[in-house]
Amino acid sequence: MKRIVSVFAVLMMVAGLAMATPSMYGSNGLVRTIAPDNCGPMSFGIGFRGFLSMGDYDTNNSWMNIDVVPMGNFAFNDMLELSIAPTYTFKQWSMTTPDTSGWRNGSKDTRIGLKATFLRGEGFNMGAYLGYDYRWSKKFSLFYAWVDDAWVKADGYTPTGNIHFTLIPGYTADKFKAHLNLGMAMNLDKYDPGDGINRIYPNIGIPFGLGMSYNAGMVTPFLEVTGKAGIDTSKYLQVTDTGFDSISRGIMNNPLWVTGGLRFDFGSIKMDLGGEMNMQTDDSTILDPTMTRQLDWQVFMGLAYTKCNLGPKVPATGIISGKVTDKAGKGLAAVVMAGGITANTDPATGAYTLSGVLIDKAPVEIKADAKGYIAKQASIMLVKKNKKVPAMQDFTLELKPIPPSEITGTIIDYKSGTPVPAVLTFKSQKATVTATADANGNYIAKLEPGTYAVTAVAEGYNNANFNVVAKDGKPVAQNTGMVKKKEKFSFSNINFATGKAIVTPEIETALQPLLKVLLDNPDLKVEIGGHTDAIGSKAKNLKLSQERADAVVAWLVTQNVKSQMTAKGYGSSMPIATNKTRAGRAENRRIEINVVE
Repeated sequence: MKRIVSVFAVLMMVAGLAMATPSMYGSNGLVRTIAPDNCGPMSFGIGFRGFLSMGDYDTNNSWMNIDVVPMGNFAFNDMLELSIAPTYTFKQWSMTTPDTSGWRNGSKDTRIGLKATFLRGEGFNMGAYLGYDYRWSKKFSLFYAWVDDAWVKADGYTPTGNIHFTLIPGYTADKFKAHLNLGMAMNLDKYDPGDGINRIYPNIGIPFGLGMSYNAGMVTPFLEVTGKAGIDTSKYLQVTDTGFDSISRGIMNNPLWVTGGLRFDFGSIKMDLGGEMNMQTDDSTILDPTMTRQLDWQVFMGLAYTKCNLGPKVPATGIISGKVTDKAGKGLAAVVMAGGITANTDPATGAYTLSGVLIDKAPVEIKADAKGYIAKQASIMLVKKNKKVPAMQDFTLELKPIPPSEITGTIIDYKSGTPVPAVLTFKSQKATVTATADANGNYIAKLEPGTYAVTAVAEGYNNANFNVVAKDGKPVAQNTGMVKKKEKFSFSNINFATGKAIVTPEIETALQPLLKVLLDNPDLKVEIGGHTDAIGSKAKNLKLSQERADAVVAWLVTQNVKSQMTAKGYGSSMPIATNKTRAGRAENRRIEINVVE
């Protein structure tokens, strides 16, 4: 037992010089499965992995086996990875009676592989692998794929090797990874001593494997199921220490490994610890010389060193700083871009800093852009000192020219609604523009940004005044009604209660057209005339009509009417209908507005 512990301890010390990131085939992966991706351009991984198994032939014989697998890979770029993994085996046997023991050792196959990665990243991944198992010696045994002088020689054996082609679809979701290995393997070896008996000839198998892992930080648990299904189920002779026996390469006659373990992450150093069980049938291609299945389980340990993304040195980058201002020197909220790097200015000062701009032999194009301003570009040459000391580049931006706003509208007679061919004058602090309404009363004027006082003038009409604001080139629609000079508006539907001079909500509704005229024409001078029917005394009606006219003026004042208004009561002196009927008297109880000027 002490011998076993000491041998395995030595093995682990040797393994401690390397890493466990490569699989046992050298390519990046777990233990027996290959991952679809690699570690990046000009990256590499080197390491050793040791496998230990032991058992008893019978009550008198026992054995122990140690496989040492140094492995390594090198990635030329994100796509191609070259790998190599030789294997060397130590095998000890012990007998109780007589008390003897011995070691056999020798080389197994060396796997040389080339992997191509087509898709990589979060989600679906895809790779393909082509490998070749090189036979080190012509010495032959199907017990293992290596022999030395302790094993039976066979002159008819041609050790050509194995060719493997595997597709490697994979899936990555955050910390979880899974990848499938599935392909074809061609064993090109041939054994034919020329005696006419069936021997081992080239054959095809189907290697498969599923690897899963979960990155929990410093520790990554993983689980694999790997094996090979044989296609040729014919019986062939196999050479053993005691002679020949027949064996089939059929399905499940090759090892079916269930492998589990933990991968410890110490930065560039990785360590694997785990074990695996062989689930194949008893009719096995891994047999001891007495033709019984031997290898049921084994443990492994590996250490590895990996260096990722060692490709071309990261290019030197520099810093650019400055300010973006307007002509008055006021800071602007702008976006500055150079070499694929973008920065926003401080809106208060216009200051910006671009970090990580590539230092190259050619000047760097830099651009500043602010809303409402004309973008500006400049060229700046970065040098080594700009790694720490910013290169300065300021920008002074000019406002974009704003297109004139189109002012449109229609001039109509307030009372009749007919078009008025007025002349309009638009006046601001910077400009004066005139426009003439056509026969339909329509006008068009194009105005630069600003606030304009507009006066509409037409023969026989009081001037109409209003304001328009031209902004950002947006169109403005402004319709206006004009009032004829000495115009008279009669509102017979303003019905005061008999003997009353109170403006009711119904009267307010009836006064809305008058209110609009006066609000739109604040320069008008109007007389608000009150009229009554002939019921009652003339003196009383005169007083009542004056009170009603005063009430209307008072209400109009509360509505912010700025026009000059006078109130006058006419009593029943100016009827417009007969006072002998109820309908006529209702028409006579009215309010009239006379445009004085």
